[in-house]
Amino acid sequence: MINSFDIKKGDIITITGAGGKTSLLFSLANKLSKIGRVLITTTTKIRVPEKKYYENMYIYNNNCLRGDSKNIDVLAYHIDNNKIFSCPYDILQKYTDKYDYILIEGDGAKEKKFKWWSDTEPCIPSFTTKVIGVINMDILNSEISENNIHRFQLFRELFPEYINTKINCEFLVDYISKAQYFKNFSGEKFIFFNGIDGANYLNRFTISSKIINLLQEKTDFHFVLGSINDDNFFKFIKTDAIVMASGFSKRMGQNKLKLPINDSTFFENTLSLINKISFHKIIVCGRDSWTEEITKKYNNIFLSNDKAHLGQSESIKLGVSLSNADGYVFFTCDQPNLSLENINEIYYNFMRFNSIIIPKVDQENFSPVFFPKDTRELLLTLQGDKGGKVVIKNYKNIKYINFPSKDNFIDIDTYDEYLNFINLSNKN
Repeated sequence: MINSFDIKKGDIITITGAGGKTSLLFSLANKLSKIGRVLITTTTKIRVPEKKYYENMYIYNNNCLRGDSKNIDVLAYHIDNNKIFSCPYDILQKYTDKYDYILIEGDGAKEKKFKWWSDTEPCIPSFTTKVIGVINMDILNSEISENNIHRFQLFRELFPEYINTKINCEFLVDYISKAQYFKNFSGEKFIFFNGIDGANYLNRFTISSKIINLLQEKTDFHFVLGSINDDNFFKFIKTDAIVMASGFSKRMGQNKLKLPINDSTFFENTLSLINKISFHKIIVCGRDSWTEEITKKYNNIFLSNDKAHLGQSESIKLGVSLSNADGYVFFTCDQPNLSLENINEIYYNFMRFNSIIIPKVDQENFSPVFFPKDTRELLLTLQGDKGGKVVIKNYKNIKYINFPSKDNFIDIDTYDEYLNFINLSNKN
């Protein structure tokens, strides 16, 4: 969690938004208290915490309440109706040199999971070093109505076209791009997608990733995904998909990219699938005009692989050399049973662990494999047909994602295998 938000000693962090601000505040405090002293406060008002969450609660120019925690203090100007009220900024600033970390809740949402901001919100002190804006993906498919949104009348004025519709990806891109999480703030800005958990975690992950890919080119935000409930936090990794489509299909005896499957071809079947996944860019390394034409049909990037005769590694190097991403996944075009769920599960774990991620069934490894940015230089030195196996062999931080069946990961290398696959598909 600390690494996900790049928190350093001396940081003063204001948390804004809705759908988990207070929970994030105390979760961060708990983690940071293991390595330093932490002060919690607000620039608005928050509910008085239970004693288990603090060591001392200081009421300005008044008494001090003792709690049961260690290294976490709470600062209040005064307490009324079981709410902590904020100190003036000049008083709060006097505490900045006394703590290793200061955590501030900077606005309110009346316990709703969605909000808009008044003219006076959020309240971000000028000495804040980071702001974390929280959005909870529990809101997906909820109705955009007064029941779910704090300050609904202000919201209605800005987003009239969405009223009484459901919260979806398109709306969230529009909302986040206009949101006031960071009003008048020029420091480090983080958006935290909370609620990536439960039975729908993969769906929430894929929608969050799509939103981020649409936003990151036009904002200076950092993005973190995860779940406060599951204590699971990870940075978004900008990832490019590299399609290796310049082989010679020697074992097949003909160009297997053009073999028919599902009213399409092996190649277009692969492109159709991965274009449904939220990658930063899709880069196709091919060697003929037919492959280029289909690539452009999907608005993907085509690179002509003039060194295809030197082996599979040339596609890898060509794709990686063009990429400016922080991660790469390589697709062949001979895995007709790959599914969105398979790929998204591997992709999700790639972001969780930021390491080489390999799908595995029993003791057998399969593709596609994801590679983090720190493998870039090794990938660019590959030679021949060994592909990424050389990098995997020399990389220490590898995670294997277990799947129950090999069926989704089979690859088709020979014409007999192709005929058997077609026959089985027809029977099913």
